[in-house]
Order: sequence, then C-alpha cells, then structure tokens
Amino acid sequence: MATSVIKQRTIEKFIMAEFVQGNLDTEEQVSCMLLLIQKKLNMSVEEASKFLRNSISLTA
Repeated sequence: MATSVIKQRTIEKFIMAEFVQGNLDTEEQVSCMLLLIQKKLNMSVEEASKFLRNSISLTA
C-alpha cells in the first residue's frame, strides 16, 4: 500500500458518508465501493474489503 495517508482518510470519510446516507445497503452498492477502493488505493480484493469494514466500524 503505497498511498498517502491523506488519500486514505479522504476515502474513509467518503465511505462513512455513504454508509450513513444508506448508500451501502445492497450487494451491488458494496461491490461498486470495493471496486472504487481497489482502483483508488491500488489494493487487492482482500485489502479493500478490510479497508471498507474498518472504515464503517469507525462510525458504529
């Protein structure tokens, strides 16, 4: 993971906002978010899944 901390935090905030707004309710929406994370942060599927779970858990 050779991405900047600022970029990661920005994407985490975006994920939290989408989650709070209810935009991560379907499997399709989650898949799209995982693809976005993979592309923007250059992560594998496993890393992106972990990043998504960790981002959402910050809001709970």
